[in-house]
Amino acid sequence: MMTTRQIPSIALLTATVMLLCTSVGAAEKSARPSPPSLVVTPLASMEFSGPQGGPFSPAFFQYRVGASTGAISYSIRTPSWLTVSPSFGVTDTSGVLITFTINAMASPLPPGNYRSGIAFMNVTNGQGSATRPTTLAIQAPSPPASPTAGTVPVSPGGYLRDSHGRYLLDGRGGRLLAQ
Repeated sequence: MMTTRQIPSIALLTATVMLLCTSVGAAEKSARPSPPSLVVTPLASMEFSGPQGGPFSPAFFQYRVGASTGAISYSIRTPSWLTVSPSFGVTDTSGVLITFTINAMASPLPPGNYRSGIAFMNVTNGQGSATRPTTLAIQAPSPPASPTAGTVPVSPGGYLRDSHGRYLLDGRGGRLLAQ
């Protein structure tokens, strides 16, 4: 009978040791740090606008790129009409301020909305790579200002022309000269 009692005790001891080893292995796995991720702020999209040929507003837009832990290498891709500075580098948890400005490639673009994305890439391990939408809205140039309806152009010397431009008028509308 003793032999029968020892077998369950050995089985119980073996099961306890296996459970303990499994728990230690799981704890070791969760204790490993996760790879650093790229963190891009703010989450907002970027929008520029202005007349054909410029100037565009806002003058610049900024994002901050950083690492969740440690340090990582990053790279940024933009549409051709947008300049980024710096476009690549190394960042840590304190982050790096990235500035975007509209460049000369935007000047010849015809009126319309140009939508694209800015790619923020974690070159170290790919974790946290992100895209932010950007829009460039170009308005048609304004037509030249025309005289307001009902006004009469002023001639040199302060005289007014009639609505046909043929006579100079004095301040009371009296005709002075035929032209």
